[in-house]
Amino acid sequence: MSQTVRTTAERYPDRVTYDRDAAYAILDEALAVHVGFTTDDGPMVIPTLHVREGDRLLLHGAAHGRFMNVTATGTAVCVTATLIDGLILGRAASHHSAAYRSVMVFGRATAIEDLEERADALARIVEGVLPGRLSGPHAARRPDIEESRYTAVLSLPIEEFSVKTRSGFARDEPKDDGVESWAGVIPLTLTAGAPEPDALTGTRFPAPQYTPPGRARRAP
Repeated sequence: MSQTVRTTAERYPDRVTYDRDAAYAILDEALAVHVGFTTDDGPMVIPTLHVREGDRLLLHGAAHGRFMNVTATGTAVCVTATLIDGLILGRAASHHSAAYRSVMVFGRATAIEDLEERADALARIVEGVLPGRLSGPHAARRPDIEESRYTAVLSLPIEEFSVKTRSGFARDEPKDDGVESWAGVIPLTLTAGAPEPDALTGTRFPAPQYTPPGRARRAP
């Protein structure tokens, strides 16, 4: 889908792109998205883990929760993912900012009703967040049919979207050139720490070597 009214930026349009590969890279790196929708009680925004499968997003939540009850009816949703790559410091407080990459996806989701298909989708979400968790030695048990009865999955086509990014340094004004304050960028990264076993696991199994590849934050 081409640029729409909802995806057109009114502020800093030079930071916006409608490149599908750029959108997919952000969605694949983000560990969670926020889903916005309207209810009879007003607007709501729900965070959830997700996975991108080709040209769609898989979103999960409690089967009988408000999130699924409302969005599964085909109501319009807005899904956003944001990666903060750094803090941008200027010489003036008003020019402080953040280095970021973000994507917004608009559309209407469809509930996966078939329980076997839903259980498989739940497994793919787990594997999407942590590849290797459900395969190989000491793999976790895959979701079963009974578990898919109380955890629902939505499929959202990625058709109407926009990407917005910010990088570089602060746009200080000449009048602040003489301010004696450090200016530049403080990069931020998200890294996995050492695995911490629970009481039952203890030292019975080796610590997993898998981490979320491709999801570590990149410096701006």
